[in-house]
Amino acid sequence: MVVEYFKRRELILPVGFGILFSLIYYKLPLNYFAVAMIGFIAVAMVLYDIRVGIFAGVFIVPFLPDMLNLLYMIFLVGVFFYKGLFKEINPLTKDSVDLPIILFGIVIILSTITSINITGSFRDLAIHLAGLGFLVVLINNIKTKEDFNKLVTIIVIAGTLVALYGLYQYVVGVEMEDKWLDTANNPGITTRVYSVFGNPNILAEYLIMLIPISVSLFWYSKRLHKKIIFLGTSFILMLTLILTLSRGGWVGFAFGMLVFVLLVEKRLLLSLIPLGLGAVYFLPPTILNRILSIKNLGDSSNAYRIKIWRITLDIIRDYWVAGVGFGYVPFKQTFESYIRTMPAYHAHNSYLEIAAEMGIPGLVVFLMFIFILYKYAIRKLVDGKDNYIRIMAAGVLSGIGGLLAHGAVENVLYLPKIIITFWTLVAFILALMRISDGSKEIS
Repeated sequence: MVVEYFKRRELILPVGFGILFSLIYYKLPLNYFAVAMIGFIAVAMVLYDIRVGIFAGVFIVPFLPDMLNLLYMIFLVGVFFYKGLFKEINPLTKDSVDLPIILFGIVIILSTITSINITGSFRDLAIHLAGLGFLVVLINNIKTKEDFNKLVTIIVIAGTLVALYGLYQYVVGVEMEDKWLDTANNPGITTRVYSVFGNPNILAEYLIMLIPISVSLFWYSKRLHKKIIFLGTSFILMLTLILTLSRGGWVGFAFGMLVFVLLVEKRLLLSLIPLGLGAVYFLPPTILNRILSIKNLGDSSNAYRIKIWRITLDIIRDYWVAGVGFGYVPFKQTFESYIRTMPAYHAHNSYLEIAAEMGIPGLVVFLMFIFILYKYAIRKLVDGKDNYIRIMAAGVLSGIGGLLAHGAVENVLYLPKIIITFWTLVAFILALMRISDGSKEIS
């Protein structure tokens, strides 16, 4: 009787949608009805199998407006908990990495409550909670290596499409904003690609998370056609990263690939170092000059960052206990009270930004979360016997590592698409932990 009761309850939502859809048919014009019909079919597919929604979620993130991404993540979380009424759910992995994730969630909520601008903090809180909600949905529904492989393949395809659009921008020569480059120190550069992200540095943040995953798929693939495909995606992603001319992105990529080599094949290190140094001689002068400008303190971009860092350190000294409040709005508001002639949306350094927003305790919680994530992922996944899980875990950890290295010169957890992608990669690691004792090798 109880089982039949719950089965009947599970039909309530689909029947409700059916009634609503019938009413829409009579009220809307044909073109709006067609859009509503497509949306209804998509909702029905997600209700039937939430994995469809997860696959779609990782694909659409770079292409949808931020608000639609947020609403979609909330929708998936709602579907997940709706389905949870009829079966047992297990929100996290019950591994040691759960505690710092939960603790980080508590800290950002408290930092929002104590913010100097609660309304401003709520924007970032909503984005991070949506990312954490998607994390919970993903790790509870991606339970096999086959599903995981589909997921990482889809995210690499999405990244490749983003990169191809960036290459198109380079070919047609899109205009470049003056603030993106010190033209006096970088003569000859007329274009920096940004694809769908509107800013080359943000595009670089996205690409450095995905390149190691693409390389992992190439590295593991046993069939020739798959190796060729993922070699191609890796090349496209890397080439577009170069054309962003993001120095922080290049450093992040180099660090991420160093992590990959150390985790997968340390013997490559001896050959990659001279190969990398030798490749410098084949770089175009504009790219080489851009690399050398990293150490040029006279570069306007470098000088701008250094000044922001100094003022941010003053903010941290004054608000070291609890910070000014979670998110860029309270930071911007506070920053402008220190210097009115230099407005800044963020600190251009993720770790200074976290300390300014959430205080030193908040920074400690974040660093503890990262440390424990790497510690247990390496111990359980990278050092394990399953070759697929070992290589994919190394790729995901390398992508996260590259982003965190880029965080030394950018606030990488600032824009919604990057925040959601970051939590998606964390979810990949937790999903791999759940399936690490699972199915056999895949081809």
